[in-house]
Amino acid sequence: MALPSPETQAKVASEAAQAFVDHFYEALSKRRPINNFYASTSARLTAAGVKPDISINGLLVPDASAYEALLETQGGPVSYDIASFDAQPVNPCFRIGEPELGAGAGAGRDATAAAAVRNGDRLSFAVQVSGVVRYGRGHGDGKVGDATGAGAAVGGGGGVGGGGGVSNTGKDDNEPLEKPFNEAFLLVPHWEAWGRNASRGLRKWVIVSQNFRAL
Repeated sequence: MALPSPETQAKVASEAAQAFVDHFYEALSKRRPINNFYASTSARLTAAGVKPDISINGLLVPDASAYEALLETQGGPVSYDIASFDAQPVNPCFRIGEPELGAGAGAGRDATAAAAVRNGDRLSFAVQVSGVVRYGRGHGDGKVGDATGAGAAVGGGGGVGGGGGVSNTGKDDNEPLEKPFNEAFLLVPHWEAWGRNASRGLRKWVIVSQNFRAL
């Protein structure tokens, strides 16, 4: 089975990463559900033992729902300004949890599967993102110097959890708090999205690894 050319891999990774970055950070900024960005949304990946590995400033988060709950501690508004991202192909033919053709699938299905590999549909890729996250009102809990709890885990040291007061940054809590960040992802094919008669709106690549670090 022919693998995608290096040019195809680079093109697919770049375009998929662009779509992912655009939609993921928009969802974060607008507090939209993010579960559908993760491998846990795929029954095939889950059955194969693939579980998203999520690390937020060194805090291991068990799943996407727990990450959503963690994000809620930030208060609002929150916005992500992406300065740059880089995408790199990792595996030209990711196989874990892939659909089986089954007995008697025939030459037609074999050709379809071969074309999917050749076109880069089974590519896994890494994405490195850098930018600035801006927290609006309420990035402290009213206590001077407080930077504890889940909000601090997300914000990386400037509490982002509650009401007014002065944070440990020395800024009035009514002023936006800005923090540079780096974030690394690994994305793999969402098998159900690539299948025949797939439901509309499924994302074709999903997160299996995420490492967020505020600077």
